[in-house]
Amino acid sequence: MSNEHLAEPTAARRRGVVHPQLSAHATRLRRLPVVPAPVEGEAFHSWVERTAIKLDVPLGIAARALGLEFSSAGKMRRPLFFGVTLTPASLAGLQLTTGLTTKTLRQMQLARYDGTALNFSRLDLNDVTTLPRLTRHQWFLAYDSRACPHCLSRNAVWPVWWRLGIAAVCPVHRRLLVDKCPACGVRLRRGGGNKKPSGLPTGTHYARDPQECGNRSPNPVAASQPEVCRQRITEIPTLSVPHALVDLQVRALAIADGGTARLAGEPVSGAEWFDALRYLTAAARLVVHDDELAELPGFAADALAAVRTQRALSPRAVPGGAGVMPGTASEAAAALAITEPILNASDWGAGARHLAPWARRLAAERQTRHSGRNPLRGIQHPAGLHRMMTAIVPHHYRIAGAVTTGSSVALEFRHIPNLIDADDYRNVMAIHLPGTTPVVGRNFCSLALARLAGAETWAQAEDSLDTPRRRKGNWGKTTQRIPDSQAFWNGIRTLADLLQKRGSIDYAARRRALSELLEVPYDSLFSIFRPVRMGVTRQRQRHAAAWIWQALTGSPAHDSPVYAGGWEGLSAASVTEARRKFHERVPESAARALTLWGLEWLYEQGTGPQPDSGAAGAVGGPARSWSAH
Repeated sequence: MSNEHLAEPTAARRRGVVHPQLSAHATRLRRLPVVPAPVEGEAFHSWVERTAIKLDVPLGIAARALGLEFSSAGKMRRPLFFGVTLTPASLAGLQLTTGLTTKTLRQMQLARYDGTALNFSRLDLNDVTTLPRLTRHQWFLAYDSRACPHCLSRNAVWPVWWRLGIAAVCPVHRRLLVDKCPACGVRLRRGGGNKKPSGLPTGTHYARDPQECGNRSPNPVAASQPEVCRQRITEIPTLSVPHALVDLQVRALAIADGGTARLAGEPVSGAEWFDALRYLTAAARLVVHDDELAELPGFAADALAAVRTQRALSPRAVPGGAGVMPGTASEAAAALAITEPILNASDWGAGARHLAPWARRLAAERQTRHSGRNPLRGIQHPAGLHRMMTAIVPHHYRIAGAVTTGSSVALEFRHIPNLIDADDYRNVMAIHLPGTTPVVGRNFCSLALARLAGAETWAQAEDSLDTPRRRKGNWGKTTQRIPDSQAFWNGIRTLADLLQKRGSIDYAARRRALSELLEVPYDSLFSIFRPVRMGVTRQRQRHAAAWIWQALTGSPAHDSPVYAGGWEGLSAASVTEARRKFHERVPESAARALTLWGLEWLYEQGTGPQPDSGAAGAVGGPARSWSAH
C-alpha cells in the first residue's frame, strides 16, 4: 500500500489544526547549523531528542526549531501525529531546517509500515481525532515506546520498530523488551501518567538524556515544575527469551519491512499476514486452553492467561475488543508464539489441523457467551484464513445443504424417536456437536434423521416427529457448532443404519397409545416395586407411567401427557423435582420390569409386537413376566 494518502490534506473539515502550508512561524525558520544524521531504522522521537541535545535546548523548543506543526487549539505542546507520520507542513519545515530528504524523514515514522504491519487508510491528517481512534484497531504505540536497556546502553538510538504492537524481544540481546519504568510506573516515553499524552517539555530543568526515563509527575510544591523520573533505563532488569522467540520476532519484522510472507504455505501480502496474526491472536484470547499455554515461555503464557481470564470474567472491563493491540511485550511475545503453528504451517492442511480446535471452541463460545454473534466480527482477516475457518466450521446454512433430502435413506418419520439413544449419541454424534448439551444434541440428531427421511426444513422435521410446540425453536445456533457438515451427515446415516438393523419401531404408534396411560395400576406397580422394597403412592403411579413413556417412545418424560396441565395442589417445580428423584431412585431391576410391563401394555392396546431398542432389549411378543426379580 502506498503512503501517498498521507502526503496531502483531504477535503475533510479541519478541527483546530494549522493549515498544512508554511505558517508564519515556519516562514521564520532557518537552516539549523548542525543536526545529527538519522540512524537506519531510528524512530523520529529518538532523532528529535538527539537533535535537542545537539542544540542544547529542551525537546519542545527543538521540535519548534525543526519546523514541526503543532495544533493551534488550546495549549497543545506536542507536534501533530508526532512519530506516526508527517503533515505536509511538518515535512516542509523539516526540509527547510535540516536539508534531509523526504525519504529519510518518512523512514523514521511509523507510517513506513503502512501497507504491511499497519493500515493507515483511516488516518486523516486534517482530523487529529482519527489517531486515537486508529489505535483501537491497529497495533502501534502512538504516544510511547518499548525499549531494550542493553541496546540503549550501547547508544542513544531508539528504533522505530519498538513502537509496533508486535515489538516483543530484542533479536540482538535475546531479551524481553521493557514496557514501563519500574520507578514511576509510566510507559516509556509517554511523558506523564495522565490519560492523555503529555506535551514535549520546554523547561530547561527537564532531563534530556535518552538513557533516562524522563517521565513527569505532578509536583505538589511547585505545580509549574513537575517532578522528573531519573530512572536509568539502562539499569532496568530484563528477561532472557528462547532462540525460537527471537526467530519469530525477526520473521515478523522482515515481513513488516516488506519481506515475503506465507500463510500456511501459501504466498500472501504482508498486510494479509498481519491481518491473520491479529485475528488469530484475538481468537486465542477467547479460547486458548491451558495445555496450549503450557507450550509457551512462562512470562508469555502468564500474560495471555491473564488477558483470557480478564475477558472471560468481564469483557466490557477490558479496553477495546478482542483484536486490540497486545498491551505488553510479554503479551506480544505470546501472540507471536501461539499463532506460529498456523501462520507458518508447511501447508494449508497442517494449518487447518492446528486451527481446528480454536475454530470449534469459537463456535461454542459464540453461542454460550455471545448470543449467537461472532465475537470476532469486525476484525479483518485474509481470504485464505477465512476459507480455512469455513472449512472447519461451515456456515450453518451449509449443514442442511450438505444432504439431499427426500430419498436419502429408507426411513419413515414414524420410526424416528424424539431423542436418539443416549449411548448412540455419545458414541457416534457427540463429537460432531461440540458445546451442545446431550439432551439438545439427541433431539437435534432426531430432527436430522427426519431431514434425511425427507423433511425439507427443521420446522417440518419437528412437525413430522410430533414435537411439542413449547420445544420448537430456531436450530440455526446448533448448526453453527457443527465443524464438519459432511462428517455430521455421515454420522446421521450411521444412526439410521443402527435403527434399521435393530428393527423398525413405530414410535408414533407408541406415542398415541401411551398418551392414554396416565398412571400404572396400583397392583401392577406393587408387584414391580415389592422385590426392591419400594412403596406405591399415587404420585409414583403417575411418575411410573411417564417413565414408561420416556423408555418406549424416545421422548422426554416431561413431554408425557401425565404432566399435561399440571398436578392439582402441587407447583410445577415440586412435580419436576419429584420426577427427577423418581428417575434417580428406581433400581435397574425395577426399571427393566417397568419397561417389560409397558411393552405388554402396548401389545394389549393393539400396537403389535415390536423390538425395543432401549433398556428392554428386543422382544418378539408380549412380556408376561414383568415383576422385578
